[in-house]
Amino acid sequence: MGTGRIFESMLDDAELESSLDFLASLQLKSGMVPWFPGGRADPWNHAEAALALAVGGRMDEAIAGLRWLLDAQNGDGTWCHFYLSNGVAEPRRDTNTCCYPVLLVSLIDRAVDDRKLMEPYVDMALRAVNRVVASQRADGSIPWALEPSGEPYPTSLVAASSSICDSLQIAAKLCERFGINGSKRYLDAMELLRKSVRFRRGPYADTSGWAMDHYYPAIAGIPESIPLSDQFLDRFYEPDWGVRCLERNAWFTSAETAEAAMALHIEGEEALAKEMFLGLGRFRGDNGGYLTGVVSPTGGSFPLFEQSSYSVAAVVLAGFVLSTTAGKSMGTTLLHLFA
Repeated sequence: MGTGRIFESMLDDAELESSLDFLASLQLKSGMVPWFPGGRADPWNHAEAALALAVGGRMDEAIAGLRWLLDAQNGDGTWCHFYLSNGVAEPRRDTNTCCYPVLLVSLIDRAVDDRKLMEPYVDMALRAVNRVVASQRADGSIPWALEPSGEPYPTSLVAASSSICDSLQIAAKLCERFGINGSKRYLDAMELLRKSVRFRRGPYADTSGWAMDHYYPAIAGIPESIPLSDQFLDRFYEPDWGVRCLERNAWFTSAETAEAAMALHIEGEEALAKEMFLGLGRFRGDNGGYLTGVVSPTGGSFPLFEQSSYSVAAVVLAGFVLSTTAGKSMGTTLLHLFA
């Protein structure tokens, strides 16, 4: 059942409620939100779905998502990369995936204001962040993944590392809110990682052909030398289609389009951000879901007819972010809603 609008959104009431209904319909009894019915889940996109449900007022479903994360957490504080309804599908640990749930915990904590309820989840989130910080290299970079044994992968990723920066900032705020030592450690790690990302100090894989490499630093509040409107739009954005996932590919996705709109909003490019968001209507279905992507010039969907949980979640979150004053990052902007 819908709980009604809590915050302003670029989506109207009917659009928002149908999208939240669609997202909630994907959630399993365990609390896990797969990409699509019968599909896999990863903790990052699962947390994003739960964030959208929480900001949309579906707190029971959002807390169920927290419970699944607690149940699935490994003994070392990490989560595996992919899960199916009956267990682990890919056991490696994605460091960005392990950090992102701290934003979900922080947002729900502010929404429910129930310290006793939230303490186990706060511990859960910080244990995961601690494991990731322990993997940080001397140059500030963080490996994009860890083996189940704990051995780090040799490379780092710009977009994933940018997201980790935002998570570290949120982790520091969570420590301060709960009176937990560790805030300075997270902020110090964040500053090292920010410099590593900004100046590409570290073994970063060459993923410059991916759209998210260019807008994720802005989402995380990491200043780049050239604004998105100067170095991103001509390469990745077509007004009649949206944002292409890969520069040399005619596949336009709703998630990348929504995320790029949030990045532009954070950079202060309001007109461009709203133009980009309004173009998401081409991906929207009558059921409130959003196609994962469409291919130019035919307009056909790819994967065929797929409406993924992370796509609708990204659009719902972008609708809220673009309707409020931008903070320094996506995470801080969402938390400001509950200030």
